[in-house]
Amino acid sequence: MRAIVTGATGFLGTALCEELLKNGCEVAAVARPDSVRLERLQVLQSSYSGQLQIVECALEELQELAQKAGRADVFYHLAWNGSSGGERNDFTIQYSNIKYTGDAVCAAKACGCSRVIGAGSQAEYGVVRGTAKEDETVPKPFMMYGAAKTAAYQMGRVLAEQEDIEFVWPRIYSVYGVGENPGTLVNYVIETLQDGGAPQLSPCENRWNFMYITDCARALYLLGTCAEAKGIYHIASEDTRVLREFVEEIREIMASSGQLQFGARESDPQRTFWLEPDVSRLKALGFSCRVGWKEGIKRKIECR
Repeated sequence: MRAIVTGATGFLGTALCEELLKNGCEVAAVARPDSVRLERLQVLQSSYSGQLQIVECALEELQELAQKAGRADVFYHLAWNGSSGGERNDFTIQYSNIKYTGDAVCAAKACGCSRVIGAGSQAEYGVVRGTAKEDETVPKPFMMYGAAKTAAYQMGRVLAEQEDIEFVWPRIYSVYGVGENPGTLVNYVIETLQDGGAPQLSPCENRWNFMYITDCARALYLLGTCAEAKGIYHIASEDTRVLREFVEEIREIMASSGQLQFGARESDPQRTFWLEPDVSRLKALGFSCRVGWKEGIKRKIECR
């Protein structure tokens, strides 16, 4: 199988490329020409000689991708502008991503792909106090990022039908692991405790779900290769608990005496995510996680 992956230099993209390569696939890894993280792909390219092609292509140039990447079987569109910080609420940036999703569907068709796998988010739901189910829970996003993801799914799905190509939409939850972007809760707690500080936290009373990066990559690989995969899938683990428990276990694993300052930061209940996903659809495809929370945290600590 040959796969095209946009956003290949990102945390998820690089892990997916490696998972595809491990399974004997050929990969066209699409990266922005000015990407500062291109070395991630170059390392993979040297390890999997002849299997990885690095394709420099900006999101604005996706309509020209077929000429650069050639033909493939499956198309993963993970690239997304403004996925963190204040840009998540920037209308202009988020609005552009909807068009790029459409461009990706058309590029996939031009490349001869039979399937497109997007990159949705739990942010599409907004605040759901209870179990979120793909076919039942109505998206009510409270930020531009989630709204754009929802619109990208709906318009991408319709366009894919028009182009006669399969469209799969994984809604990705909270992924962590070695190589994750700075500024995440997990990184903040580990770094602060290692420096002898006291992490300043919200009450952390909302429910949460963490998935290790390699398990996420395996799930995405499955959606690209399993003929039965159709529609929306929650990409998450079966380990859903109160967020405070996860944080306390980080300190326990580190054997740290540092204090966790719960409640030091205020939180708005109307804008605080509640992550409790139903993952039965993903399980029905034969998927199960291999890396538990404690093991994943140990790997992160060992690599610091």
